[in-house]
Amino acid sequence: MNARTARPARRNVVVLFIDLVGSTELAERLDPELLRQVLDRYYSACAAGVLEHGGVVEKYIGDAIMAVFGVPTSHEDDALRAIRAAHHALSAVRALGIEIAPTHGIRLDAHCGIASGEAMVVDMPESGLRVIGDTVNTAARLQGAATSGEILLGEDAVRLARTYVRVEEVPPLSLKGKARPVRAWRLLSLEATPQRQDDDLPLIGRSDELMQLTQAYRRVVRNRQCCLVTILGAPGIGKSRLVREFLRTLPEDVTTLVGQCPSYGSGATFRPIAEAIHSLPDAWTGVAPLLDAMNVRALRGLTTPEDGPFTELSVEETARSIRSLIEVLGQRRPTVVVVDNLHWAEPTLLELIEELAGWLADVSVLLICVARPELLDIRPNWGGGMSCALTVEIPQLGEAQMTRLVDALAANRWAGADVVAQSADPTFLSVVRNSDGNPLFAELMFEVLVEEGTDAPPPPTIQALLAARLDRLSDGEREVLERAATIGTTFTTEELGVLWEGEDVDNLVVDAPLRRLLRQRLIRRGTYPTSFQFAQTLARETVYTMTRKELRGAWHLKLADWLSERAHTGPPESDEAEIGRPRYGEIANHLEAACRIRREIHPDDPTLPALAVRAARTLMSDGEQALYRKDLPAAIALLERGRELLPRGDSGHRRLALHICDAAFAHNERDRAYAALDVAEEASPEDPRCGLTCAVQREILAIKFGVHQPELAPLRDALSEYPDDDLSWARFHQLDALILVAQDQFGAATTALNDALSRSRSLEDRYEEDRLLGALCELAQWSPVPVREGLDLCATLSTRFAGDRVIVVPVLVTRARLLALTGDVPGAHDVLDTAERYAGELRLDLALIAVTQVRGLVESLAGQHAAAATLFTRAAVMSRSAGQPAPAWTLQCYAIRELLRHGDVRAVEDGLAWLEVGRRPQLRGELLVACLRALIMSAGENHPEAVALAAWAAERIRSTDDPCLRGDVLMDIATVYRAAGRAAGAVDAAAEAERCYTAKGADLLAGRARDRLATFGETDR
Repeated sequence: MNARTARPARRNVVVLFIDLVGSTELAERLDPELLRQVLDRYYSACAAGVLEHGGVVEKYIGDAIMAVFGVPTSHEDDALRAIRAAHHALSAVRALGIEIAPTHGIRLDAHCGIASGEAMVVDMPESGLRVIGDTVNTAARLQGAATSGEILLGEDAVRLARTYVRVEEVPPLSLKGKARPVRAWRLLSLEATPQRQDDDLPLIGRSDELMQLTQAYRRVVRNRQCCLVTILGAPGIGKSRLVREFLRTLPEDVTTLVGQCPSYGSGATFRPIAEAIHSLPDAWTGVAPLLDAMNVRALRGLTTPEDGPFTELSVEETARSIRSLIEVLGQRRPTVVVVDNLHWAEPTLLELIEELAGWLADVSVLLICVARPELLDIRPNWGGGMSCALTVEIPQLGEAQMTRLVDALAANRWAGADVVAQSADPTFLSVVRNSDGNPLFAELMFEVLVEEGTDAPPPPTIQALLAARLDRLSDGEREVLERAATIGTTFTTEELGVLWEGEDVDNLVVDAPLRRLLRQRLIRRGTYPTSFQFAQTLARETVYTMTRKELRGAWHLKLADWLSERAHTGPPESDEAEIGRPRYGEIANHLEAACRIRREIHPDDPTLPALAVRAARTLMSDGEQALYRKDLPAAIALLERGRELLPRGDSGHRRLALHICDAAFAHNERDRAYAALDVAEEASPEDPRCGLTCAVQREILAIKFGVHQPELAPLRDALSEYPDDDLSWARFHQLDALILVAQDQFGAATTALNDALSRSRSLEDRYEEDRLLGALCELAQWSPVPVREGLDLCATLSTRFAGDRVIVVPVLVTRARLLALTGDVPGAHDVLDTAERYAGELRLDLALIAVTQVRGLVESLAGQHAAAATLFTRAAVMSRSAGQPAPAWTLQCYAIRELLRHGDVRAVEDGLAWLEVGRRPQLRGELLVACLRALIMSAGENHPEAVALAAWAAERIRSTDDPCLRGDVLMDIATVYRAAGRAAGAVDAAAEAERCYTAKGADLLAGRARDRLATFGETDR
């Protein structure tokens, strides 16, 4: 056991339980001394298998044995080792039973359980090795559920060893102490070589590397020489797959020998050569006659020593025999020798391969060595000084290549399905983003996502591969990575220093471990000299998971405190100084993690409530910023994370609920919006003000979603008991304004919004205040507020919102329409171009609807009625898609009006017929339809009905105070009246329209009304 496990450590381990079947019966039948002899032999046999496969016997419990794999060092094949050890133990126990059955009169058998997962591991001199966690309990329960001679495997263990085992799933097990049934698999058999699963997929992104291998082979054949090609790459990057693809391209007469270096075990030195000899198609029949007797004897002994008496030869004699074999094969025909997993090779084999590459001459032999980059740590000069040596480094795949791989995985899984639709799903796009360009990682993540969904943790196979690599690091390197992983995917030396502040670091230097980690490609340099980032996101996640929570929690809190101090310093003096300042959400993330960890390991800590409130309020603040800039998914996520931490009964719940509700509504998530209010009331049962606020907000949602028209009186009566509840009153006045806007009472709505604004200023709530200022600005288009005052407000808000394009877009839209009303149509177009660019870049769908609508209004004012109709129709379609049918209906009315002004009467008639089956929820739309019908009837000389509709419209416009709407309707009435011969009525209507336009400051429309009046002539007056 090394020093690293002397301190408690989180590790991924594999736990094996072996238990003797029928031990109670044995104890009853055998004398205690004889029983002890049997048990001692049983213990020795099982322990020998555990030790042979790299495990550690943690303890003996009666006649049960608990073994652990992955301590003190993780191996990527720990699960396979445990399964092999269990298989060895069962075989040994049965052999022992057969041996003693004649003399003892008993039969022996055992059963095993294997589970893999996280555990706490510590090895103290006084108490020995201790492994603690649910993984231990699960393995014990699986062993208890196994029948005689059976090995049951847990889910992660099966995944880790999947290519080496044949298993069958048993019915879910109800195990003692487990809340839910546990999935388990029965081991059927062990395979000597892995069962390949990826060769059904096309080889993607490796054409250059394949060409390098092909060129090396051609050189070998052309020049009759030996060439050494070393293929280097991270685990899972596709080294072996590349070689298999290359071997398939070779001519049929090429001799190929393939062997793998084992990760452990006796006799491992020449085992790859033995495998390679066995892989020969004709084995010995074509080769043995060409070798002398000593070589044949040595090679036969290397591959099958059990065939007969064999005196082990020296390493030198064995190596000579191997050289002779390769030479003979290369003389007969081109020969390719592949040695996989060379990073696990014994030094003797490495020396032999280098010697072969330099010694063989006048033969066509291509030596391909497949290894991970750590081979160069063992042999820095590997391949150096040779006349024909090539190193092919396999890089990560790019995003486009990974997307093709995911497409292929989807096609392989759903044959005949719409592959593009499958792989374009966000679930599978996450595979592309998170697999770090590693094909194996992508395949494993794809399988887990398909089976378990997006909430599934990284596959255990990936964690095992990365953990094994990380365990080879020195203590100094590991401690740097643990702190770096806590900081995040990117980190700086300054941040690392913060996490060592106050600790004894006399013997620890950060710079040297960082340089070594750079060489090992676990990290890479960032944008600035003092910044770094993890080379693989999954490596960072593995390091983080395997770091003790006690340490992580303390480090997260220390970082949050340090970053909070930095946040209050002045602006950075240089770009590099900026990296020491907190990034958006960084403080909240650290506080949330510290709080979560403390809840998990110290739930009774008296400081936990204060930490929870601090973390919650920081998350809420970040969420409000996201909401302010209309990053709705981020806002919802941050605010809901804050809600999870905020203690029950905290006064912040109602404000938090309003912000979640606002974000959910804007994101068109109706259920989520209502649920936010329910959660707030449940969390604040003793706060009547929270109930009132939520009641008001429910009515706001009702009117926005078109559920019903709220009644204000009951709410006003309830609020009268809390005159100082500014938050509830602010929302109540907003509700009042929404109802008034629906009634086209824009002046009264403006008054209500100003009342809400006054309340929000008492709250000192910038978010609420800016929302209301923006709403007041938008109302300026329709309310009696003069155009010049509206433009002044736009200018004020443009300055206030400078730098925040999200909230400045509605201001620009309002300014554009007001400019058009003054006659500055070119200026309006310029402003709308800017607003549309901002909304498009920021993906503000609702803002794009507003931009399109106002473009239609501007085109109408400019006399471009066909273009205006197209724009209004487009805005209507967009509005319907956004779940807003009522505004869509009104926008369609605008489109039909423009068609009439363009002279397309047939299209107008068809459009009006379509509107009959639509909704008419808004006064504006009803007035527009009435005027359109009146104008159509008037053109058809159906004057009585036209006049009747015009008179109805004249009466209805008294319900609205929108000057431009009143003016537009009055101008249509004037047209109908004049056509019907009612000259005085026409003049009165046109004159009233001119007064409406003038009062608003709509100079362009007022001028047109005066021109129309002038055409009536004195006789009409």
